[in-house]
Amino acid sequence: MIREIGQMCLMLCALFCLWAGAPAAEAAPQTIEATGVYVMGDNDSPKIARDAARQEAMRAAVEKAGVYVESYSRTKNLQLTEDDVKMISGAVLKVIKEDAVPELSGTIWKYTVHLTAEVDTDNINLQAIMANKAEVEKLQKERDDLKKQNEELLQEYQKANGQEKQKLGTELENNYDYGKIFDRSMGYIQRSEYTKAIDELTDLLEDRSVKGNPRAYAYCLRGRAYYGLNRMHEALEDLSEADNTTHDNRTYPIWRSHQYEGLIYYDEGRYDDAVRELETAWNYSDKQDRALADDLRTARMAAERAKNPPAEEPHHGRDESDDDSHYGRGVDWTQVITDVIIHSMDKG
Repeated sequence: MIREIGQMCLMLCALFCLWAGAPAAEAAPQTIEATGVYVMGDNDSPKIARDAARQEAMRAAVEKAGVYVESYSRTKNLQLTEDDVKMISGAVLKVIKEDAVPELSGTIWKYTVHLTAEVDTDNINLQAIMANKAEVEKLQKERDDLKKQNEELLQEYQKANGQEKQKLGTELENNYDYGKIFDRSMGYIQRSEYTKAIDELTDLLEDRSVKGNPRAYAYCLRGRAYYGLNRMHEALEDLSEADNTTHDNRTYPIWRSHQYEGLIYYDEGRYDDAVRELETAWNYSDKQDRALADDLRTARMAAERAKNPPAEEPHHGRDESDDDSHYGRGVDWTQVITDVIIHSMDKG
């Protein structure tokens, strides 16, 4: 009995040694440290100083994340452009800790923000991201545009005085507050973490003090998250709320709600409605979005085909399935010419 127990102990020890010595199935996420600094001028708001420093730290973090993404892509034999690396880096970077420290250096106050972030290369599905590149790219452009707007507004704020400075400061503080929520939400959508985005945006929408542009954009983003989950009824409800909420498309691209409504209507076979919504989106856009232009062209062609369906070929009493004589028949040249004309008009 003692001998058997001893043998069992040896076997358990051997198994433990094998387990302890085996390589981990997944490597730990890569940790990134990044710092941003903002030097305060006369009458600068501490909150603005902190958020400006944070934005600078985020930019540095995304650049460092790009090193890991580029290295990882090489192990997968994928050739990424510089823009692809930047887009993917912004999508996969996750901030896990943030410290903001005000300090006095001589007579000058400055804010230093230190970020701890991570990039989990083992859970980056580059193929999936590149397959959904148009959507990920679209969201990254929105994230970058919002940051650029804040940078430009900060420059105006720094040069202003008196009441103008106070007005710009209030706008900038609000932009930073909402911007952090929207930036996280867009990151979730880029990574297909739609439920997290919905939860984040629902918390914001439940605050009745949030009105105007931020409220409309929150509905727009939540509708896009529902769209990602294929919950089209809820998506349309939110996209419609975005349209109906007072807004001016100045700060946020709320016009995107019309684009997604158009996509949903197209999938439902409501081609005229799809054309109407996509045309509205196109007119509000900067007319540089190639994906939107393609969607609009496709919807117009589908609407035209629905109005002028191709004529049926006359039946001559033979079962055409008996031979290959029907191959190549049934081409509606009138429709082909119509599509070419519509395509040429769009290009013009």
